[in-house]
Amino acid sequence: MNPTELLRVAVLVSGGGTNLQAMLDRGRAGKLKAEIVAVVSDNPEAFGLTRARQAGVPCHTVRYGVVETGGPTTDPLPGDLDWAAFLRRRRTPTSGDSVKVPEQIVRLRRMVRAEREIIRKLAPYRPDYVCLAGYMRLLSPYFLDHFNRDGGYRVVNIHPALLPAFPGQHGYRDTFDHGCKWGGVTVHYVDEGEDSGPVIAQAVYPIWPEDDPDAVRRRGLALEYEVYSQVLNWLAAGQVAINRPAGARPRVVITDPAYRRIVTRWLDLAMTG
Repeated sequence: MNPTELLRVAVLVSGGGTNLQAMLDRGRAGKLKAEIVAVVSDNPEAFGLTRARQAGVPCHTVRYGVVETGGPTTDPLPGDLDWAAFLRRRRTPTSGDSVKVPEQIVRLRRMVRAEREIIRKLAPYRPDYVCLAGYMRLLSPYFLDHFNRDGGYRVVNIHPALLPAFPGQHGYRDTFDHGCKWGGVTVHYVDEGEDSGPVIAQAVYPIWPEDDPDAVRRRGLALEYEVYSQVLNWLAAGQVAINRPAGARPRVVITDPAYRRIVTRWLDLAMTG
């Protein structure tokens, strides 16, 4: 995209939407090279929707339970996607090399039905990227294949730990319970695994002897708000490159000349926060 244009970003939330609020605040202050064009939640009570309405951002709800039970569960899964591989990466047992367990098939069909509705609601806004900000739903190959086209990634997530350590929903708690002396946050592209996509940026914070889990979470959240918005700025400026070495994982490289200074500032923030 043209580096002078604002990135068009859709945000998916399930709860309070504090990362969404940080993006909105930076946008109003002229510090975000992105426009939040739409917000979608799976939870009609999510305060993130209130934040969006207050900011004048179009918002929508896709209630998975309603969508999941609103039609037959016999719809065929999209046949060009490897659903068995998806379940294996999600650590979900399969029957041989194919998806045969009836409960799995029903669940996947329901997931696709909900994701189809999300895609339909987002289509008019033409987002360049979809950002997950506390979105507590898995995304299937159907959703990811829709956005991750032409060899590129277009879905981004923020995770409350230093991946690949502590994937899943409880990164801050797991970091503290493991006795780590440093914690961190990760912004990464989303693939079909569990928090396994290529890492875009990470920032660390110390865990002091007197800290408790709430202190760790507060320190991490302060970094989340900084790092996520900065990643959007890098994406908007075309300063995020992906190297694909033969036989190795894709590796993200930030080409911003100020990269070292920015990362150092994050560390200073963590040490004084």
